[in-house]
Amino acid sequence: MKQDQNRPLRAFALVGTIGVEMATSVIFGFWAGSAIDRWLKTEPWFMLIGLLFGLALGVYGLYLLVKQFFGE
Repeated sequence: MKQDQNRPLRAFALVGTIGVEMATSVIFGFWAGSAIDRWLKTEPWFMLIGLLFGLALGVYGLYLLVKQFFGE
């Protein structure tokens, strides 16, 4: 398994996964926060909270992914 870590396709897959994971978590946080703002008429507070929560979740997911990739 350690020999496979240096293959270029595996590195491209990791970079692609990082991008998709960060984008989806931030977009979902933004979308959920905006929906709550529209429902409660509290713009832009829940959108900002959702955006920050999505960013934090994306960074945490990135940490787990990189940790799994490097085998620690």
